[in-house]
Amino acid sequence: MIVPPNSVELSGVVRRIIDAIPTARTCVLVRDRCGRAELVDAVLAELHRRGLETVVERVSNAQLREVIANRSVVELAAWDTERAADTERVEALITLGGWPADLAGLPAASVAAWAQAVGRVEAVLESRRISTVAVAVPSPSIADSLGISSAELDRRVFAAITVPAGDLRAHTAPVVSTLESADTFELLTAGGAARLRRAGRPLLVDDGVVDGDDIALGAIVSNLPAGSVYWTVLEDATRGTIVLDDGSVLVFDDHGRVTAGPYAGERIGHIGLATNPRVTDTIGWTIVDEHRAGAVFVSLGENRYMGGSNASDINVDLLPSQPIIRVGPIDVTVT
Repeated sequence: MIVPPNSVELSGVVRRIIDAIPTARTCVLVRDRCGRAELVDAVLAELHRRGLETVVERVSNAQLREVIANRSVVELAAWDTERAADTERVEALITLGGWPADLAGLPAASVAAWAQAVGRVEAVLESRRISTVAVAVPSPSIADSLGISSAELDRRVFAAITVPAGDLRAHTAPVVSTLESADTFELLTAGGAARLRRAGRPLLVDDGVVDGDDIALGAIVSNLPAGSVYWTVLEDATRGTIVLDDGSVLVFDDHGRVTAGPYAGERIGHIGLATNPRVTDTIGWTIVDEHRAGAVFVSLGENRYMGGSNASDINVDLLPSQPIIRVGPIDVTVT
């Protein structure tokens, strides 16, 4: 059973979510991947109160598994065509979830057909530079997976989501100041070191609001919780090794590609340093943990939507083990 947060707390979370898409004027696509009806309904109500039309996709992670298990490959391959008209007219996307769906054991052809269709939807939205917000929404199943009570998970995540954008920008500004003159930097991890180049690419700040200036720079995606500075790197220039939190190791070849493992052939799309002061512990949920003040995240795969040149079928964020970003003799820290 879901225990709803009090109305004051929920209303603050809802306002923060919708404040993240200030450029939307007519129609917003809302994807319910969490199955948490009271929050989804509150988001829809607030969007309508602000005069915005909504297109709603109510397919929770649990329901998505059932859909993929029970529909034909032909039906799953039409996932994008069924949504084509809406994909072409919405001005913003809010995804409520933040936890990967469990698709293990499902027919590979079915999963591939659905994933390819979703990829086509995302490609259209990215080409239209649609502002996109991915929101971590706790649920009892996530709390169980993390070994945290639902009430405690709500408290932690909602507190981190509702940090005002101005506060996040203030926490991020000193980091930007340190990084802005750096072309080459090192990422040191537990037992590994990699050398990367920014090559003059812009430093992007995720303050949990995708405004017109962000869209112009290619920063069309924000997470909630937010709070980070991130940037694309020269895709073929990465060398060395990065040790991840799960103990796996990314080794990069002379073309900047991962040499082996599940991400073989992929390149780093972007890297970021988190600054959210209300994420103080690592809990095992990537979309939250990667915003813990001082955390570093590395994204492999597609980055053309943010001004890079890496084409890929994936875009996955990974957390290095004991990371330090070093610019010359200086270790970049978050205070």
